[in-house]
Amino acid sequence: WEADQDLKALYAKIKKTVVKDGLKWSEGLKLVDVAFGVQKIICTAVVNQTLSMDAIIEEITEDLFADEVQSMSMTSMSLL
Repeated sequence: WEADQDLKALYAKIKKTVVKDGLKWSEGLKLVDVAFGVQKIICTAVVNQTLSMDAIIEEITEDLFADEVQSMSMTSMSLL
């Protein structure tokens, strides 16, 4: 979690790696300053009712990208 981490490349890697039926990642992302030059990714994902967003977040933060993603949070949700 360094200030010079390439978050655009990380987001592209997450989109390429975390692929599921019923999950659609947004094409774009927004980078927001947190503190001391560190930024966070703001993105959108559309999730089908058959998927658990909690399970997807856990997979990203604890399994696939534990060394690159410190935390994730869901700010809003709409089910399809």
